Amino acid sequence: AVVSTQSGHYGRGLSWNLNGIRTLENFKELLLGFDVDVACFQETKVSRNQLGRVLITYHHLGTRTLTIINVYIPCGYENDEDPIRFNTKISFLKDLKRRVASELDKNNSVILLGDMNVKTSVLDSADALEKEKKHQSLVEWSQTKDKVIFREILDLGLVDAFRHLHPNQRNVYTCWNSGTRARVNNFGTRIDYILTSKDLRNLIVSFSTLTDCQGSDHCPIVLTLEPLSITPSPIIPNDCTLYFPEISGRQSSVLKHLHKVHSTVGGVETSSTKTPTSRPLLCLATKTLSKKRRLASTGSELKKLRQTTLLSRSVVPLTKATSTQSSIEVDQPPTEAESSVAGATSISSTVLQKPCSSETTSKNTKLGGARIDSKSVTSCPPCQGAGDPRPSLSSILVGLPKPPLCSEHGLKSHLKTVSKVGINHGRRFYCCPLPIGPSGEKSSRCNFFMWFDEYNRRRKK
Repeated sequence: AVVSTQSGHYGRGLSWNLNGIRTLENFKELLLGFDVDVACFQETKVSRNQLGRVLITYHHLGTRTLTIINVYIPCGYENDEDPIRFNTKISFLKDLKRRVASELDKNNSVILLGDMNVKTSVLDSADALEKEKKHQSLVEWSQTKDKVIFREILDLGLVDAFRHLHPNQRNVYTCWNSGTRARVNNFGTRIDYILTSKDLRNLIVSFSTLTDCQGSDHCPIVLTLEPLSITPSPIIPNDCTLYFPEISGRQSSVLKHLHKVHSTVGGVETSSTKTPTSRPLLCLATKTLSKKRRLASTGSELKKLRQTTLLSRSVVPLTKATSTQSSIEVDQPPTEAESSVAGATSISSTVLQKPCSSETTSKNTKLGGARIDSKSVTSCPPCQGAGDPRPSLSSILVGLPKPPLCSEHGLKSHLKTVSKVGINHGRRFYCCPLPIGPSGEKSSRCNFFMWFDEYNRRRKK
């Protein structure tokens, strides 16, 4: 997205990867508060998320033409197990290089800005600085294909505005890993850039990295040039989000995907929501419950359904015993509408109860619209001591084991799951609960690591 706000003084341009524009509150007020002439955003996520996007606009800059290229370069790493993303990134960079060269050949002034997903210098990566501190080789790190091509783009005649003013400054980052809470200790990367053609280099006044601006895993960056008169582009690009049907009023919410239908089931009129045939089905629940949830349209019916679902998940099949039989039975077959709400017509289960007297008790109750007959027997095994085949309450309600303590801080470790595609995908592990940060700092995460299954094996020995 490119928005002209017409500040009317110094030429000011902003770039920000929003990581979803819908998550930002009071966006209009926030934008006006930046007081910029041109605001460029990436990853708005209004729809059509793709691997890499570019939006080019042309503006009048006095007698010259100013080309603003707003990009989101795909994320991908050379050593990833899945090479598709990295190969896409390389192809995107090569195409971008050709386009920048073309604009410069036209003698246009050029501003290339956005989320580049490339770290060109050791100073732009907290992780690389850690390797440098430990005297680890950074030759391989600095010679990956994406870094090489990005340097070639700079060599066409572009200037990194931040490094032009602050060539040796460290610990200035624009992106942090939210999963490791890296922003707390400022352990991030500088992958958001504003690059200008050399004819604009002497007009650079200041560069701001607004690290205190929250709402995304990236922060905004602002370039200020000497007083310029930047005329908005008279032509709005066809690919601008303004023309997307998703935000043009025809699809303002997810509910627009659905429409109510009325039907009669077992003589009872029900109301449900179904998707139009031209749109994909929205998954509102698990496969076993999706039909029941669609039939349960009112809040009270959904509440009954959840109660029945919890019961059906918590009960345990009863093993045969000569002295007792405990069950929950439906007194009369419910109608189809009732069973769709109740969730089940018959459940055979273990009923956990207090030790009973020798008297037989019987009580009729209602569960989700179905009549339930709960029966106890005169002979209660819990009162008789040993030999009870039924599990205890503690064996049913088994939670996670007490987490181990991290080795350096002695804090309860956090249980996490591997999300990266590979042989360990979905596997759980324990790690230090503190946010990641520079090594040696007390506020930084230590190196404690333990697989969840390995920890369980040790506990059982």
